[in-house]
Amino acid sequence: MAGSGRSYRSVASASTYDTARSTAANGGDAKKLLGALVFSFALVNLFDVGSFLSTNGPAEGRRSLLSTLYLAGSSTLMPWAEHYVVDVTDRPNPEKETALFWHIPKSGGTTAKRLYQCMGRTLAHRVGADPRFGHDKAKEIVVFEPHAGKDWKVVNVDTTIKKGILRAKELGLVQSRTTDLIFTMEPNFAGQNLYDEENKGRFLGLFRHPVERALSMFYYLQTATWERTYSPEWADMSVMEWASQDHFETDYMVHKLVGKSFGDEVDETDLIIAKELVRQRFIVGLISEMNESIRRFNIVLGVDENSARGHSCMEEYGLLDETVEAESEKEGDVDEETQTMAKDKKNSHKHPKFEEGSEEFEAIADRNKMDILLYKYVETLFEAQKDIVDSFQQASDDLAAEMESVEAELNDSLPQVDAEVAAEMALLPPGSAMPVDIPPKIDMHLANVGDEPQNHDTPFFWHVPKSGGTTLQRLYWCMGSTVANEVGANPKFGNPTKRRGLVSFNPWDSNPGKVINVDVSTKDGILEAKNRGFLGNNVVKDPDHPHVDFVSTPEFQFAAGMLFTPFYKARMFALFRHPVERAVSKFFYLQKATWEPTYNPKWAKMSVDEWASHNRGED
Repeated sequence: MAGSGRSYRSVASASTYDTARSTAANGGDAKKLLGALVFSFALVNLFDVGSFLSTNGPAEGRRSLLSTLYLAGSSTLMPWAEHYVVDVTDRPNPEKETALFWHIPKSGGTTAKRLYQCMGRTLAHRVGADPRFGHDKAKEIVVFEPHAGKDWKVVNVDTTIKKGILRAKELGLVQSRTTDLIFTMEPNFAGQNLYDEENKGRFLGLFRHPVERALSMFYYLQTATWERTYSPEWADMSVMEWASQDHFETDYMVHKLVGKSFGDEVDETDLIIAKELVRQRFIVGLISEMNESIRRFNIVLGVDENSARGHSCMEEYGLLDETVEAESEKEGDVDEETQTMAKDKKNSHKHPKFEEGSEEFEAIADRNKMDILLYKYVETLFEAQKDIVDSFQQASDDLAAEMESVEAELNDSLPQVDAEVAAEMALLPPGSAMPVDIPPKIDMHLANVGDEPQNHDTPFFWHVPKSGGTTLQRLYWCMGSTVANEVGANPKFGNPTKRRGLVSFNPWDSNPGKVINVDVSTKDGILEAKNRGFLGNNVVKDPDHPHVDFVSTPEFQFAAGMLFTPFYKARMFALFRHPVERAVSKFFYLQKATWEPTYNPKWAKMSVDEWASHNRGED
């Protein structure tokens, strides 16, 4: 729901939520409260739909009506969800967000966990804090392989429970950028404590019909001695006896989403809040649509399921369409749970089934009214989210194709120089004519050193890491310069890339320097900046294009080809450092620079010799 309506909805969301909670706490009239909430939804919808119709172009028209309504809906988010978790419609960026999977018991979460272990992802869940591995008391985040030769990693915290979440918060789990996917059974508590405005989360969840889930849990915990909630006394109960007791299987999902203990009842207000949290902040999956659900999760997580390893893991857990068809032909018609759990033989659990309308089914349904309403809503969201997630995949495919095309063009134009010629060139004095052709997009888009400066030339700084570039940028900011690098897209400055159009702004109170709301430090960011009209012809033709004193990027070749033209060239400058000194400096720096996307705490345990024995992008 990016766009002009976000600042209004942020205020509406916090105030509506606070009003709802305060009225409920004071014993206010539930009907009046619900009426006020419904009115606030309608009011915000008027603003959002108007904004939606006025700002979106023809591409938006390709979405289904349901998906369009999805984007134009109102908001009653809890403050932490509004500020710490990305919106469902925000394009995924695994480098800048840490995904969280809500593991609802007996809803396919164990299968998902094992699948992503198989794919080599680094996970946070119960195993990481197991004392037998020796890292549960460590005072820092440790990434390790719990089982030698399995080629999957965990971090040394248990994020499935509140105590473990608080420890993960203390150690800075999310801020360490070490984890691909966090598994938890406490989505509300984890959302509040693990994330912040600079380190946001992306939430995913697999859902199952509440009655089927509760029945599965009832039979499972009779024999699951390894579970914390193992309940052998249930083995002597009938379903009807069990359903008559108070236990944590009553409206489980709504309780967890709104953060209420199981001793407190949930009501219609809690259901409204839970629905909005799931609609706006969860990529939802259904256990009855396991293959499609995992496909969507893979897209959002940036997992390549078509790689050799990805395909093998998908096949192992029965998540390929051809596998399902083969199982169906072999086994005949089977019920939903048997078919789903058969895909993960390690987690299968057979038990008696009860049809809707049976005494047992209705007894459990009667205790889970809010959860059933929520589940029905999730089924609607699942359909609505298909177009949204597919658009992520299409955007990713288009980006990959464009990057491949640009890089191929640049590589094709690179000169082919054999070793003998290269050795002779190295001995030439500075300024000597060299028999080398410069790639066209470099030659045509960069001004020659000897050319007279032109008014429409843009200074272009190649920021070679650990070579004084940061100092230079700070110097020119201190002088009041406007610089385009990565700072202008930093979420801590209020998601500046969400603003309509290109703008310059001052991110610091005590510094006169300004930045542009783009990120030109990566290839993805450079392409996005280009598509938004940054530089090129727009510098002169668009009077609203902000003034830029210079552009700073480590991707000078890609940026030169994409951002500049033969008529509006870049004038390049750079600071250089001895390659060995630079590489060693970077090695020690990234051991502790938690704020960097390439932060790597594992290097702190390496010697320089060990680190240099592998190609780490410093050759």
